[in-house]
Formats: sequence, structure tokens, C-alpha cells
Amino acid sequence: MRKPFLIFLVTIFSLFVANKSYSQQENPVTWIFEITEEPNVMGMYEITFTATIEDKWHMYSQNLPSPDDGPLPTVFSYEENSNFSVIGPVSEITKAHSVFDDVFEVQVNYFDKKAVFKQMIKLNDTKETTIKGMVSYMVCNDVTCLPPNDISFSLKIIP
Repeated sequence: MRKPFLIFLVTIFSLFVANKSYSQQENPVTWIFEITEEPNVMGMYEITFTATIEDKWHMYSQNLPSPDDGPLPTVFSYEENSNFSVIGPVSEITKAHSVFDDVFEVQVNYFDKKAVFKQMIKLNDTKETTIKGMVSYMVCNDVTCLPPNDISFSLKIIP
């Protein structure tokens, strides 16, 4: 009677450990979110988004020539807040590689090693403001693509 119960416990434990390790998604991109401490001459602040990408991986640009037919683009979004306005689109400071992707069979733009993006923000009020948002992105290597990943950010401006 004890042996079947022990086998049952070992099986359950093994399934739990296997499920736990499988559920931890690999993430070959690390992000740094920064905002200037002082406004520029036009009263705007600049957010810098820096993605460091592990070797052998690449992350797709915001600007894909065939966005409906290939990988998902990098997308930046902000929580609504009346204390600030987003000025213009997010700029890609790092130049993306543009290649024909044999897997997706479309032209793609991607970054490897590092990608830097910038966004201008204008305060609509003179009080302390927290800018919250999310960046969604997709990465692939020569063998596989990972599901899209969402990373939240929160930056405080003290005028």
C-alpha cells in the first residue's frame, strides 16, 4: 500500500517541477526606461527606451514593411493621464536591419544586440507626474520565435 502512494507522490512532484520550469518563458531582452530630469528649451521631457538583446536573438522594429504578414512589431503604449501629452511617435534611434525573412516570407526590420527608442512628453500641469505604459515586442533567433512579451514601465517626473 505504501509503495503505490509513494510512486503517486513522486509523479505529482515531478509534474509540478516540470510544469513550473516550462512556464518560465525565456526572455532574451532586458529593458531600461529613463526620463530626462529637466525639460528641454520647449518644455518637453524625453523618455529613452533601451533594449539589450542577447546574442543570436533579434527583436522586430516598430516599422515593418508587411505588418499583417510577418512577425509582430514593437509597440509602445501609455496609460491615459491628463497631466501629460505624448508628442509625436516613438523614434527609433538605432538603425534597424532590413532583410527578407525566409520563415515569414516577407521583408522585416529588426535589431540585434541593442535598440534605442525615444519619445517626447509634455507636461500639462506643474505637479509631479507618473508616466506609466507598456512596450510589447517579439523576438526570434535562427531556430524559433518566442510569443510576444509585454513589459510595463513607470517613470516619475518632478518639475
